[in-house]
Amino acid sequence: MNDLLTIRNLAVNFNGLPAVDRVNLSVAPGEVLGIVGESGS
Repeated sequence: MNDLLTIRNLAVNFNGLPAVDRVNLSVAPGEVLGIVGESGS
């Protein structure tokens, strides 16, 4: 089955500070995904 969403090597920086570094994920149709940060938000 094909993925609904695929992310490869995602990187996000804020003022030079890495918030996300080389994240990979795939979401299949019908799958539920939650992402919670360190602060719980």
